[in-house]
Amino acid sequence: MAEYVNVEKPFLEKLKECHWKVIDQGTGIPTDPHASMRSSFDEVALKEEFIESVGNINPWATREQLEWCYERILYGHGNENLTEINKKVFTYLRKGIQVDKNEQTGELNPTIKLVDFGKRDENGNWISKNSFVAINQFKVNTVGMAKDCIIPDIVCFVNGLPWIIVECKDFDVAEPLSDAYEQIRRYSNQRKDDDYFADDEGKEQLFYTNLFNVITFGTEARFGSISAEYDYFYNWADIFPEIYKTPELREMIETKEDVANNIKPGAIRQEVIIGGMFNHEILIDVLRNFTIYMTAESKEIKVICRYQQYRAVGKMIDRLRKGSDWKERSGVIWHTQGSGKSLTMVFLVKKMRSEFDLKDFKILMVVDRLDLENQLSETADLTDERVNQVSDKQYLVTLKTDTPNLNLVMIHKFADNYDETQDVLFKKGIVPKFEPLGELNPSEKILILIDEAHRSQNGDMNNNLFMAFPNATRFGFTGTPLLTPRHKITTTERFCDAPGKFIDTYKMNDAVRDRATVDVKYIGMSTSDEITDKEAFDCEYEETFKQHTEKERQEIQKRYGDMIAYLASEDRVKEIANKIMEHYVSDVLPNGFKAMVVVSSILAAVRYKVYIERELIPQYLAKEEEKPEGERDEDLLAKLKILKVRAVVSSCGNNEPEYITKARKEGAGKAVTDAFKKDFNPEDDSTGIGILCVCDRLLTGFDAPIAQVLYMDKNLREHDLLQAIARVNRTKKGKTHGLVVDYFGITKNLTRALGIYTDVEKKEVEQDLIEFGEYFKDIQKEIPELEIRYNKIVQLFENHGITNIQDFLNQKIKDTKEDMEVVEKAIEIAADMKFRAEFDTYIKNYFDRLDLLFNEIEVQKNHWIRAKRLGYLLTRIRIHYKDETLDLKWASPKVRKLIDKYVRNLNIEERVSEISILSEDFPKEISKYTKSKSQASAMEHAIRHHIKVNLENKDPALYSRFKDRLESIIQRYQGNWDQMLVELKELQKLIAEGRKGDARFKSIQMPFYESLKMALSNELSEDVDAKLVQATKAICRDIANDMSIAYFWNKPDEVEALKGKLVGHLRFSGIPELKENYQEISNKIMMLAKYNYSEVLKHKDEMAQ
Repeated sequence: MAEYVNVEKPFLEKLKECHWKVIDQGTGIPTDPHASMRSSFDEVALKEEFIESVGNINPWATREQLEWCYERILYGHGNENLTEINKKVFTYLRKGIQVDKNEQTGELNPTIKLVDFGKRDENGNWISKNSFVAINQFKVNTVGMAKDCIIPDIVCFVNGLPWIIVECKDFDVAEPLSDAYEQIRRYSNQRKDDDYFADDEGKEQLFYTNLFNVITFGTEARFGSISAEYDYFYNWADIFPEIYKTPELREMIETKEDVANNIKPGAIRQEVIIGGMFNHEILIDVLRNFTIYMTAESKEIKVICRYQQYRAVGKMIDRLRKGSDWKERSGVIWHTQGSGKSLTMVFLVKKMRSEFDLKDFKILMVVDRLDLENQLSETADLTDERVNQVSDKQYLVTLKTDTPNLNLVMIHKFADNYDETQDVLFKKGIVPKFEPLGELNPSEKILILIDEAHRSQNGDMNNNLFMAFPNATRFGFTGTPLLTPRHKITTTERFCDAPGKFIDTYKMNDAVRDRATVDVKYIGMSTSDEITDKEAFDCEYEETFKQHTEKERQEIQKRYGDMIAYLASEDRVKEIANKIMEHYVSDVLPNGFKAMVVVSSILAAVRYKVYIERELIPQYLAKEEEKPEGERDEDLLAKLKILKVRAVVSSCGNNEPEYITKARKEGAGKAVTDAFKKDFNPEDDSTGIGILCVCDRLLTGFDAPIAQVLYMDKNLREHDLLQAIARVNRTKKGKTHGLVVDYFGITKNLTRALGIYTDVEKKEVEQDLIEFGEYFKDIQKEIPELEIRYNKIVQLFENHGITNIQDFLNQKIKDTKEDMEVVEKAIEIAADMKFRAEFDTYIKNYFDRLDLLFNEIEVQKNHWIRAKRLGYLLTRIRIHYKDETLDLKWASPKVRKLIDKYVRNLNIEERVSEISILSEDFPKEISKYTKSKSQASAMEHAIRHHIKVNLENKDPALYSRFKDRLESIIQRYQGNWDQMLVELKELQKLIAEGRKGDARFKSIQMPFYESLKMALSNELSEDVDAKLVQATKAICRDIANDMSIAYFWNKPDEVEALKGKLVGHLRFSGIPELKENYQEISNKIMMLAKYNYSEVLKHKDEMAQ
């Protein structure tokens, strides 16, 4: 009820305000399908609503044709998986379904449009012929499954088809959003993908037409596609167009935290997601232009745009329409690394192609590096139009046409003599001629999209590009724009905007808040050397030669050989490599993440690679193998056995040493970087590439979410530094942060890097310093944050009367009885689910920060004992209340092993969770509680768990009997703990005795008799009971005989045949209620047979008597 009042009903009310037709069925299980616009609970869509709405969009279509389309959408599929079917249906929704003939005009093969994409009326308002209906408590039958129905909280229909499933949870659930996500997976039958033994439990058909799903507990809501894992359910944190952002919504968007109203940092209330995604115009736009299917990690996924992508595209469209010339139309999108800039380009192209006034633009996507060209080429294919790659200079002339196509161009195609360097031309005796490329196309219907705009904004290549298309609109995309006065021209000025003015901004802190990226922490590591002149060297080398190619830099190194040689010297490499491995093996590898080592030269990269792989990995492997069996970390050992290092570098020339050539070839090719991106898998040796050593390559444009740590022994400045940092800010399951471990001393460059954010002469720099400091925080500054999170847990217990919780957690209580009293008091107050939810949230935040600081000496000293004791309390509470949400599945492997080892040493799991209430040892375990209240509570939850697990599905009638007796005892003796304990012990004895015998039946037959008996509303007369016995015997006989067929439950025809026999027995039983309700009763009997499958086969002869 609380869930309905606090979350579900407010959601429905807001949908009404957004002009949805809402059918509120209140709470409880619906009994009349007509109330939800259906004739049967077997239906997943609103057929008559579909016929009427799609008929309005296509007035020429006959009812027969509309019904054929309906059947094709929901039933016309073979053995495709859910994502494949969803993708096929998505095409129907966007493009329509072709039918044989327009009966009114005679036109052959016309298309029935399933969605009206809308238009503006004379007042500028968006209108369409679509229908929008939202229904709560939408019951759908799931015949033949564990539960006979599913009941999603809210289903939102567009033209009668279910587009959105909304799952609501009350805020006092331990993990409300995670719980809601699991519910969505259950409804869509996706949990069986993770469990070989799992059966169907939902209704996939409900998700064939699904656009996205929403999980919410009111003060926070997130959305995700059918293929999205939990970590990829995102907030929708803004509303665009601005006309839809009401003052109320604006205030909610700007409220980042409100403790009084349970709004946590980064949480976005459900009102915002409703206003931002359920608005009719926006929702239809998201379907049409902002949804794609792509391959990620060898798996096809469905991607819905994020709010900053939708907003940025909308603002670019506005500029294209409102700008009077190319200068007013041009500008820069500043979206931080990892926020999806490439997909924003894709969405822009798709949006333009669907708009009548913008669809005839010629579009050029421009990149400045080959690896980015390949990456953007793959992304550009998602626009669903042919991508023309400008492969050589001669092909540039094809851009002279006005054809509205999509082109991918390397900016170097606009350079003079770009094929050969000046040195090569000199050796050939050729004097280069420098001629501007000239004008290629003066049309205003050209759009140039430039990725990493800050890198290619200056120089002849860029000038040639803009001269070739003098009237083209230019949109630059960057995560690190150049903005400070020391730059000759800022990025925004280059794209004809005022300094510091952007079309749209989405900074690092925005991405971290939205969980689009993780924040990055800094660890400064000292080395034994002091390079007194490296500052001067770095400034000269990095600034003077940063525009040169890597090959040219190798030549320049001869002038600066002493410094480069020193940074790659054997002693320095060995010292730092040892520190790298010590940190990697203790802090990063146990959690399954990978690393990059960034150094100043090819020689240094190869030396790190060789030394780590040849010397250090064998040392750590041997060290772990030598540990006693109980102390050995088998998971870590498995990773060390396959761990490999690769150097991803360019050639040093013809005379490079043999070991560099060997290492370079080992690290060459896409297979290496692809293997690095994969999770460690002991059964696949290639996945063991866990460390990449680089100097220039892979520092920009390389996305590997599995990379968590950057070991830095190279001077990087400004946007180069921020680009490198972004290699470890990508999100991945279990990854709470990225790390930069600095052996060079780059901290002096961080303030300089802040110049990228704002003009240092402006007052806003102070705020940017604060923002960046939060994003890229020294790990030592995180220790106070760990203390704050620990103190929140302490305060939670103290507020509930446990004033000595500090002493308990620090193991300062010497009296064993007093120690146990703290545990019992904690268990007692944990009876409140709200307390358990708060405790789960606080301990999760605490363990997340503990993982970051795991091996800091101060943390080990002050927090390891606390963490173990908190883990112990969590385990005791989880076991006592049988609350599986209070597990440690979200904790990192490092922290989990720390807690698990402590818990195992105390034998908690074995002592409590594995002892049945029927065991002789159970009373002994209960007596270990010192208070009768605690003993009664432990018995209550143990009994409740036992009957649910052992009886609810196998013997529903007996389960109901014991459950009712338990509830009666709890209610009657509340407060009288001694008497409650006596009554619970009596109930335990009854449960141990089991069902009383009935001479008419064998014990295996009794649950079936009782199940039929439960279906009857009146007391049994002798005549009715005799008929019931006869029907039970016949039903049990058929079940015993048919279930003897090998793999019976995997044979649908045999299952249906048995069900038909059961229906016959019910209809001809001579008992009216069995005859009238034969469908529902037969489903329950089939499920009862399925749950008792093993017992039926074991006692087949008795069952058939």
